[in-house]
Amino acid sequence: MRKIYSVMIKILWIGMVIMLPVTSMPLVANLISPGTSVAPPSGLILFLIILVWFIPQIIKRRKFSELVLPILIFATISIIVTLWSFYRIEPIYKENNAIKNSLEAIITLAIGLSFYLVTSWRFTDRKGIEETFRWINWSGLIVLAWSAVQIGAWLLYHRYPDWLRDFHELYSVGPLYRQRISGFAFEPSWFAHQLNMLYLPLWLALSVQRKTVHSFRIWKVSLENILLFGGIVALFVSYSRVGLAAFLLMIGYVMLSINIWLIKKIKNKIQTMQWETLKKIQSGGLYALIGLTMLIFYLAIILLIGYGLSQTDPRMAKLFSIDLNHPDGLLYYANDLTFASRVVYWQAGWNIFNQFPWFGTGLGKAGFYIPQNLSPYAWRLTEVRDLVFRTHDLLNIKSLWLRLLSETGIVGFTLFITWLWGLWRSSGILKKQKDSLMQTLSWMGKFVILGLVLEGFSVDTFALPYFWFSLGIVTAGWQLLKEGEN
Repeated sequence: MRKIYSVMIKILWIGMVIMLPVTSMPLVANLISPGTSVAPPSGLILFLIILVWFIPQIIKRRKFSELVLPILIFATISIIVTLWSFYRIEPIYKENNAIKNSLEAIITLAIGLSFYLVTSWRFTDRKGIEETFRWINWSGLIVLAWSAVQIGAWLLYHRYPDWLRDFHELYSVGPLYRQRISGFAFEPSWFAHQLNMLYLPLWLALSVQRKTVHSFRIWKVSLENILLFGGIVALFVSYSRVGLAAFLLMIGYVMLSINIWLIKKIKNKIQTMQWETLKKIQSGGLYALIGLTMLIFYLAIILLIGYGLSQTDPRMAKLFSIDLNHPDGLLYYANDLTFASRVVYWQAGWNIFNQFPWFGTGLGKAGFYIPQNLSPYAWRLTEVRDLVFRTHDLLNIKSLWLRLLSETGIVGFTLFITWLWGLWRSSGILKKQKDSLMQTLSWMGKFVILGLVLEGFSVDTFALPYFWFSLGIVTAGWQLLKEGEN
């Protein structure tokens, strides 16, 4: 009986991992809330895992990792502040219900937190983590294969055939985007978020270490190397600007690590030489020259990518056309890049934070305060006017970081950052271990956190499970290390 139970949990876990790429399945959306865009089928499987496995684990009083504590405190305080917020008079926005909005926000936080907690508890040995990595790779292969079909169909027909649209409607409530691929996600930016928060960090971590979780290679090339290349191509063709910048930040961290290693190598080499003059300049000009050379190299890469985007993405056509004399310089430039609407929402979020600096408005409440906090320039934008005057939708801040500040204040924001800092610090300790799996988890954890720094300016929901899931695996690895020490 126990063996059957273990097999059932394993099947549920594998099913959840395989279904992670699907973000907005119509069937799930109709079960949860018709019209919602965040409806991952993996969430339903997670719910079953919680019922049949996670709750019994809690009853057994299995210990949480200390890394979990800040995010649990964050969730608790956020919910308390949200409930308390109903005791003050708040603005009304059309037909939107504040209670319903806050309840949905609390549920999305609960979904994300559940992915993190269950994942951080799931593994009792390294074999479980490696097996999960293999299933992530296979699901990623399916994602990239379907993305290749989308790219091929557009290049071949300059439109999406009916059969492709029919299949798309089975797994997503969102539309297909012209010239931009979205994989199994609701939209291209969510697809980029998915790649940056789950697949690319794992593939990059294993590729950096020249490791693989599979028993085969193709001409000394691992499956992760192939997936990494395909993932980078898919990320570029999603044309998510924030997504691409987030991945470049990960690559920048790899290059910085290489630079530090190179400088140490040169220093040790110089120390073994007999040339006194060279030893005198080693701590000054030589290192400065290496650093300057690398900086120029990075800037050249960024400019090259920017030029490529300006030639292929109509939104980026005016990337190098900056009018410094315009009275609304930054906003005018952002509007040229079809980015101004996000900037004005961020400004509104910052203004709301200034009104409620310590604890924020409460979860799901910021949208009610956005209209009166929009800048004068915001009302020039067609998107803003359409949303305010022609729809009943509640505006949102479009940034996780500004949402944290406006809805949870300094207290909530600090707790969330403390949680990420704890994971960053723990990842640094994992990197010092001789175990290749721990080193992989270290790279992966740091890549996810670095990517989230910029991805947090693209998405503002807690319900997308990818960074929760990835950081849950890192937390599990940390706990295995601690238990091994004990």
